[in-house]
Amino acid sequence: MIKARLHLKGVPSCPHGSLPQSEMAKSGLVGREIIDFSASCNPLGAAPSVLAALRDIDPSRYPEDGAPVLRRALAEKVGADSEGIVVGNGSVELMWLLAMAYLEPGERALVAGPTFGEYARACQVVGGCVLQLLAREENGFALDLKAFGRAIDRERPRLAFLCNPNNPTGQRVTASDVEELLEHCDQTLLVVDEAYLPFCDAPPNLMPLLSSGRLLLLRSMTKDHGLAGLRLGYAVARPSIIEDLNRVRLPWNVSVAAEQAGLAALRERQHVERARRVVVEGRAYLSRELSGLGLRVIPSVANFVLVRVGEGSGFRAVMMNRGICVRDCTSFGLPSYVRIGIRTLPECQMLVAAVRGVLADA
Repeated sequence: MIKARLHLKGVPSCPHGSLPQSEMAKSGLVGREIIDFSASCNPLGAAPSVLAALRDIDPSRYPEDGAPVLRRALAEKVGADSEGIVVGNGSVELMWLLAMAYLEPGERALVAGPTFGEYARACQVVGGCVLQLLAREENGFALDLKAFGRAIDRERPRLAFLCNPNNPTGQRVTASDVEELLEHCDQTLLVVDEAYLPFCDAPPNLMPLLSSGRLLLLRSMTKDHGLAGLRLGYAVARPSIIEDLNRVRLPWNVSVAAEQAGLAALRERQHVERARRVVVEGRAYLSRELSGLGLRVIPSVANFVLVRVGEGSGFRAVMMNRGICVRDCTSFGLPSYVRIGIRTLPECQMLVAAVRGVLADA
């Protein structure tokens, strides 16, 4: 019997937000209308122009490897050279490419947590040693930047991952914070995941810092453009870094449908801004109303809020019975919390009504 590499037995699973049909069936909820607050995507969905573009897809043809047309469009949008961009099957694929390209077995990666589990999982799959610096609950989950810099100095990781704003806590660091961290990265590539940045007010611009050659930015069109089902993301860095990622990238990793949807989304100028306004309104409403019900809501600049509810898995279960799905944060190491994605105001009002009923029955 052929056995997999021994270290893979120690690689944990990594649950994510969403509402799978298998869970609906197991819970006896098939046919029930459930509003999904567990994922954190554009509350307006994909733009109509994106849906129209998908109707003209010819699935019989191969995509052009490397998605050069989409790369050029992205380069024009962000003000970069197209040679400094790689497109992926969601930004998650790019995390795995980073681990494959840069980590030898036993080499270190540093992760600012609690955060998205795929940073660590990708590094563990290739045999890397993952170290985490956890933000403290008593400090509102704000990252201790000086401690993170000292950890880079001490551990000399090949990769350091920072989600900005962070999933699931909603905390943000500034451009000057990142510039300070880069001073510690003479032997480290700092990876900043900006998947949720389009929903922020006054987002920091890290593009000028790419010239250091020590920084890579991850972007996710899944979130802001509502393309979760198609999977589309990209990375921006110095061309030499992008070349390293292309060496380990699978051919045809971006489908014809995903590329055409991405191109249509980039031509749509107002959709993301409309969604951002919806997020700002819904986030303020949820933070105010849930706090008023006696729950601790962590201040957030992202399109979700982290809420302390006592026992996340149990709270998720009772909310499901009321037609609302939230994200149990046990897999983040936060079993007392749930993450609630921001949806439209009427939907947020339905969530608050459901929470009020759960608390009344407790």
